Amino acid sequence: MKYYNFLLLLFIIISVFVKILGEINFPYNAFLFQLINYNQNYFLNPLFVFFAIYGREYVWIPLVLILFIFSKTRKFSLDLVATFIIAIILGEIFKFLLAQYRPFDYIHSNLLISEKNDFSYPSGHALIVSTGSVTLLKGNIKFLSIIMLIEAIIVSYARIYVGVHWPIDVISGWLLGSWISLFYLNEIKKFEFIKKLYLLVKA
Repeated sequence: MKYYNFLLLLFIIISVFVKILGEINFPYNAFLFQLINYNQNYFLNPLFVFFAIYGREYVWIPLVLILFIFSKTRKFSLDLVATFIIAIILGEIFKFLLAQYRPFDYIHSNLLISEKNDFSYPSGHALIVSTGSVTLLKGNIKFLSIIMLIEAIIVSYARIYVGVHWPIDVISGWLLGSWISLFYLNEIKKFEFIKKLYLLVKA
């Protein structure tokens, strides 16, 4: 088994336990949520609210567009678009299959943003930003990839901090997102029609 497929295997194992136990009963899940959400800092709240709300679409979409403008980085923008599409599709499928509710449906949560009505597992924000950051890291854009990795970590932490996700939502989002990125770059990108599309756009 290729190393990145262990990420998918671990995601599936965790998902099975989440489905059986429920997130409220998943080991240390509620404890870690309370540790983060119940220890908010008044001065840091605006920062985490900003990243929790705007750290996905309002950061990554402009980044994709900027990378597409320049011929030297256009291939990275295409990689991001492709992996994001896969992540969105798989994320929605797993949300439907696992059907897990958010922390505030079970326990007291210090909500800093409005409640969400969709399912919680895996975290869509963590899924997208992890997919993007791993794709950039593999693309070897050193300075930008490090900045975006830090941004992705902050966004993921912020989703717990503001009270809308369990920690296991975020962890599983990173497992699935990292696998999507690595699987795409190592397997799907080898297909001839993908290569032809890249050459067409580059031209």
